[in-house]
Amino acid sequence: MKRMITMILVGMALAGCATGPSGGQSARSRDPQTVVGRTWQWVATVTPVERITVAEPGRYTMLLMADGKAQVRFDCNRGGGNYQIADGQLSFGPMMSTRMACPPDSLDAPFMRDLQRVASFFVQEGALYLELPYDSGTMRFRQAP
Repeated sequence: MKRMITMILVGMALAGCATGPSGGQSARSRDPQTVVGRTWQWVATVTPVERITVAEPGRYTMLLMADGKAQVRFDCNRGGGNYQIADGQLSFGPMMSTRMACPPDSLDAPFMRDLQRVASFFVQEGALYLELPYDSGTMRFRQAP
């Protein structure tokens, strides 16, 4: 029995150390086709000074349409704007939104603020990462069910 447990632990250790051609990281895609036409839910934003974790990602969604328009849900408000996308590059124009009063726990303001600052993107392991300029933060999204 001890031998079996030892073998399992050694196998797990070796599997954890194994690296493929990418150096152990899954491949990042910067292809716009992996992003456009899908609804994404905001999960978190990490900056050098704060970490925002979204309790209800379904309240903050983004759909990039093929015509260059973004449809966005800012919690209890709806809106959007124009965007431009190329290989690994993404930028939004000014965002517009309805102006309903959202609940006190709403993250609508930081969500809109950060979307308008996005400079680039990548998709890794099914998650979308929007990078803010000058290494000032990263927004993480999951694909909506």
